Parts: sequence; structure tokens; C-alpha cells
Amino acid sequence: MSSPAEWPWPRVIQVTPLTQGQLQVQLADGQDWRLDLTPLITARDAYWRLRQHRYFRQVGIDPLGALCWPEGEDLAPESLVRYRLADCQDQSQT
Repeated sequence: MSSPAEWPWPRVIQVTPLTQGQLQVQLADGQDWRLDLTPLITARDAYWRLRQHRYFRQVGIDPLGALCWPEGEDLAPESLVRYRLADCQDQSQT
């Protein structure tokens, strides 16, 4: 259908849980971002399961490149930039 380069949103191809609330993600375009989901997790009751570190670490990637968890919590790819840490360097430019 369409190649990943044509997708209009950042598409996650790898995710690594770090400390509670933080993830390291690699995007299809080669960028590496560190995300802090703490504000989302603490403010939204729909994400209450993610407050448990053991469950938070079960993060996966759906076919569209979104972050998801086993019980249905997800984070749309186009919203990832909201949670990107400001001091995170793009690894592809170093």
C-alpha cells in the first residue's frame, strides 16, 4: 500500500522502557527520542495501569507505529512529540 517513508506521523519501530514513566523510542526515520509519559499517566485515569512499573514495562508497538499496552491503553503516534524530553538529542545527527 504505502511505504513507511510516506506516513505523516512519527512511526515507532523500537521501544525500550527506562525509569517509571519514561521510554526510549526509535523512529522509522532513524531518530531516537526519550519520552516522559509521567504527566499523562498521573493526570488521566484511563492510564491508571501504567502507574505500575511492572505493567508499564509491557509496552509494545502496534502496526501503525503507536505505543500500546496489553489491556488496550495506547498512545497515538502523532502525539509522541508532546512527551518528548526537551534535552533529548537526535542520535542520527551526532
